[in-house]
Amino acid sequence: MFNYTHHLDSVRKHRFAELDSLRGLAALSVVIFHFSINHNKQLLGWEFSYGVTAVDLFFMISGFVIFQSMENTKIWQDFVVKRFARLYPAFWYCMLITAFVAVLIEPHNINPTRILANATMAAAYFGIEDLDGSYWTLLVELVFYVWILAVFISHKLKSVEKIGALTIVAIIAFHFFSGYYLSFYAFATKKVQLLNHFPLFYSGILFFRLNAGKNIRQNLLLMVFSLAAAFYLHDKGGTAQYHTSFVGHCIAITLFHIIFALFLTGNLKFINHRPLFFLGKISYCLYLIHQYVGLQLMLKLTNNFGWNIYPALVLTVGLCILVAHLITRFIEVPCYDLVRNWYEQMRKPVYRQQDQDLVVH
Repeated sequence: MFNYTHHLDSVRKHRFAELDSLRGLAALSVVIFHFSINHNKQLLGWEFSYGVTAVDLFFMISGFVIFQSMENTKIWQDFVVKRFARLYPAFWYCMLITAFVAVLIEPHNINPTRILANATMAAAYFGIEDLDGSYWTLLVELVFYVWILAVFISHKLKSVEKIGALTIVAIIAFHFFSGYYLSFYAFATKKVQLLNHFPLFYSGILFFRLNAGKNIRQNLLLMVFSLAAAFYLHDKGGTAQYHTSFVGHCIAITLFHIIFALFLTGNLKFINHRPLFFLGKISYCLYLIHQYVGLQLMLKLTNNFGWNIYPALVLTVGLCILVAHLITRFIEVPCYDLVRNWYEQMRKPVYRQQDQDLVVH
């Protein structure tokens, strides 16, 4: 029988606990944000608008941990398979639950083509709407993986700071001169939203390099540059521009950088509590399952059954956490281990041959 607790204990030894806790906080912030805007805002009398900026924190964490993963990767196929195993099985399961709920509520908007396009995580490339509004960030992540893979394959990982800085310069120039190619600009920013969020991933990479004691003075200066670039991109894409002011968004991004600095200096351990760690472990599935399904449930409870918005909110958040936990435990983690073990078994002859070649040479 699969031992979920043992898996979490073994993973904890190889991860930064603070980042898992931050994931938990970020995921809960996004959930409360989605559940407190639009119609629910009128019922609650308030909205947690700054919860939208938690996506920026997710991107920074991703830059940190993906670069860490890439530094421990021998061949690009290892990275691709592990990322696939980590992302797609849980995504497909959550997507099918969302599609099932959508079929019950709005069957006219669901068809096999839309489901298949969404299954790629790149529905936008097919001109098809995401089944869940949260899915847009997944494509941003995938494009970032392509970028980091290109750096890895070109054997330039040690120069990632310079390549990242040049990428930001190119992105800023692309936005600044958009008036000369408005049609292409509108197309590119919609299809490649990494253009609007890359500095956040880059900051995560820089923090990893700083954590390793690499080029400290240079990377601190590049961090300031990355932060300024993130400020500049406030109104160039993403959803934060519609819910926060420029100043408010800049403060939030700055706060996330300060939090990362506290993490690197060992001053963030106070957030390492089991509830946050638990939320961090289920954060991916919680992010995937909460928005469409959760909002539909809240709508039914308040409109059809006459519930007060607060009990409806508490129940919905609780159910989303429960479902995310079950999917993480019985789908995400076992599928990841299954694919990883299959791949490692398949690669064993190749690894043995590589070791023999090293001995010969």
